[in-house]
Amino acid sequence: MHRIALVATLLALSSPAHADEVTDLTKACKAGKATKCEDLAEKYLAGDGVDKDEAKHLELLTRACDLKSSRACNNVGTSWSDGKNGATDKDHAKARKYYEKACAMKNGLGCFNLGNVYRLAEGVPEDLKIALANFKKSCDLDEAKGCTEQGIMYYEGKAVPKNVKKAVELLEKACKLKSEAACKNVEILKNANP
Repeated sequence: MHRIALVATLLALSSPAHADEVTDLTKACKAGKATKCEDLAEKYLAGDGVDKDEAKHLELLTRACDLKSSRACNNVGTSWSDGKNGATDKDHAKARKYYEKACAMKNGLGCFNLGNVYRLAEGVPEDLKIALANFKKSCDLDEAKGCTEQGIMYYEGKAVPKNVKKAVELLEKACKLKSEAACKNVEILKNANP
């Protein structure tokens, strides 16, 4: 019986803390603090201290993007690209717009995703030169995925002349940036092209 009372007391004590945190995040977001909008968005996505509301999640992330959070812009793009987390459907044009914003703010993952839009022809004609340029920007910003894709394009000779040495250099950089797949591919390429 004491245990039930203790659990009820702990729950009662924790609820106002969640409410206070949500109230504080809401105020900070309204005051223009992008990171607080992102934190609040995650609470709505997870249903942490608030009712789960994916539309509210996307609305708050969009606000954070408008407040110059490159990470939020990339995440809004991903929501529209996947048709999830508040996005009503897949909308590659909207996704591309947010990836462009993220990349312009020097977000390596945003540049990588923008490159993929052109590589995979998501709402635009396939353009491997634009894809490669965005993968290069991504890699220059130390995003392992961008280095990996750029390396693969050099290895396959897509949008550039085939260059195994350059491919290995890019994959080695991706490996140093903690990409296990790139590390494995470097070894394969080195063994295949001594």
